[in-house]
Amino acid sequence: MSRTTYRALAVATRVTTDVPLLWMFVAIHLAWPGHGGIENVLWNASAFAAWALLHSLLARDAGRRVLSRWVGADFVRIGYVVVAGLTLSGLLLAWRPVSGQVWAATGAAAWVLSLLYVASLVALVFITLHFDYAEFLGLRRIADRVASRPTRPAALSVEGPYAYCRHPMYLAMLAAFWVGPVMTLGRLEFATLSTLYLLIGLRLEERNLRRELGPEYDLYCANVPMLAPRLTAWRLPEGDRGGARPASGAHGSDSDAARECT
Repeated sequence: MSRTTYRALAVATRVTTDVPLLWMFVAIHLAWPGHGGIENVLWNASAFAAWALLHSLLARDAGRRVLSRWVGADFVRIGYVVVAGLTLSGLLLAWRPVSGQVWAATGAAAWVLSLLYVASLVALVFITLHFDYAEFLGLRRIADRVASRPTRPAALSVEGPYAYCRHPMYLAMLAAFWVGPVMTLGRLEFATLSTLYLLIGLRLEERNLRRELGPEYDLYCANVPMLAPRLTAWRLPEGDRGGARPASGAHGSDSDAARECT
């Protein structure tokens, strides 16, 4: 693959994954205003379940094998994140409003909640600076091949926010789901379903990371909370560092087993 082709692939991958996420956070903040009854609640739940099922199946070994046959082994992760982004767009298009509000803040309270929502999004961007986002998207292996350099194995990294909690990206996403000046019933449904899905994905991710990283991850779990941050940063003992670098195989899923947001 030429460098020009790789750059085009990288841009296409970023657009099809990042734009749907940006759209989701805009939609969450706008809170899906409008009217709808129980039929819309059931429609939304069905659409979310279909999206979550597809997302989860593709994250499993059998799903990866299917993707490998279709796109090639080097492009499995890219195919996964692209499908996840496109289907998230479909879910957002299909989502229907539900009548009613839980809260609608005004005045200073609305400004504070809006700032907290923006802070959660800034935190998400900040967290991506502490793991290899290109590897998370599946682009690192292709970039290494184009540059004729060996691909380094994934290693546990406890840099930045990962020194305070094991899943800071999940924490920031949960904050974005639940913090805002307006909470309609439509947003409440999306936040509830997304939270359940993330918590289930988190448990699966923990299991996969323990299998992948072994005793080193057990030590990390014993010292760093899953979601509630520590007050002080934790560091790997010097003898266990081993040249670790931020990598999606070690952090970055969806939620996505062994990666944030798989």
